[in-house]
Amino acid sequence: MNEATSFIRKAYELNKNGVESAFSAAETFQKQAETITLRLLNESPLVPEPTKKIVQSGFETSRQSRETLKGQMEKSQKAFEELLDAVSL
Repeated sequence: MNEATSFIRKAYELNKNGVESAFSAAETFQKQAETITLRLLNESPLVPEPTKKIVQSGFETSRQSRETLKGQMEKSQKAFEELLDAVSL
């Protein structure tokens, strides 16, 4: 039984690290895309100001959604870790 509990704990840690790495990579990509897009829009005289504001608002919504998702992920991970500790896994 000890091998099974060790396996479950290791599998969880592997999954957790994979999810965190994927989230971090996506977050980095989105931040870079935002920086480049806003720079191009702000330097272009052909793009009207309302359009720039709409794009900027979209990026702000994306940032807020990422933070919400990150918070929920951390909350779920903590709950699962508490469950593992409660059953001594």
